[in-house]
Amino acid sequence: MPADTIDSLVIVGSVAGSVLAETGGPEFFAVLEIVATILVGAGIGLVSGLFGVGGGFLIVPVLSALYGFRLAWIGTASCQALGQATTGLMARRLNWDHLQLPLIVSGGLLTGVWFGSRTLSVSSIGSVDGVNGISSESLVLGSYTALLSLVGILALWETHRTRNGRPFKRGWLANWPLPPYASFPQLNASRTSIAVLAWFGLAVGFLAGLLGLSGGMIMLPGLIYCIGLGTHQAVAVTLVVVWLVAAQAAAIHAWYGRVELIPAMALLAGGTIGARIGTQLSERLGGSTLRNSFGYLLLGTAALSAAQLGGLLAH
Repeated sequence: MPADTIDSLVIVGSVAGSVLAETGGPEFFAVLEIVATILVGAGIGLVSGLFGVGGGFLIVPVLSALYGFRLAWIGTASCQALGQATTGLMARRLNWDHLQLPLIVSGGLLTGVWFGSRTLSVSSIGSVDGVNGISSESLVLGSYTALLSLVGILALWETHRTRNGRPFKRGWLANWPLPPYASFPQLNASRTSIAVLAWFGLAVGFLAGLLGLSGGMIMLPGLIYCIGLGTHQAVAVTLVVVWLVAAQAAAIHAWYGRVELIPAMALLAGGTIGARIGTQLSERLGGSTLRNSFGYLLLGTAALSAAQLGGLLAH
């Protein structure tokens, strides 16, 4: 295990111990629950490094299944995604080519995160006051189920078509004729619409703010199929986008009190190891294998969210 990884775990463990000592132990999280959350964080960190996504799409369904749904899981997911994205970026060699796209879409991303967070706040207030017909839990878990199912099915369908020699046409969104334009060395298109990239970022940011996603789950397939990036290039660019989105989302959710400190530290402690292992595995696996595994993972998480939404899992 790398020395810097061990140092990170020691620091996180020391901080967690100090918090527990000062508070006399958390009411909600017992020792066994902290250990279980660290193991969950290790698995999510593995996914983060493997696919270039922050893992936020796993945190809310998994923690809700283990401990019951709480709005705090959304902010906690953003904090964990920020930590994993930072670890993943430190393990990769990035250059200017990996930063151009994230910087261009960042305006739409940051605006979308704010709108998504505000939508969640309005839904939460309406649920408490009895104004809204849909609760925050139904909104979040229902959105997770629909979104994960859609992206998972598309990922598996594309992999099946590619293996049969009938791949999807990639990069169709990058060719839309909406000025102004920019050129990117990793894209086949001679020029790409900056306006299209900004609106794409707005959609990703909105889902990130609403659901606690890091944006990677949407950004990764979007960059591959809609923009036309190769799988490994898309993973590197997505990590940068995840970092930008998670940093803002974590700050906003913390402002609204939707962050649990103890589980966030436990997730980061386990995720530090998992992210390093996942990053190394990602560079060894083929793009088709990564996309196929990603699709099955999304469908499994969607089934978990659907089970919670239907009341099949008791908390």
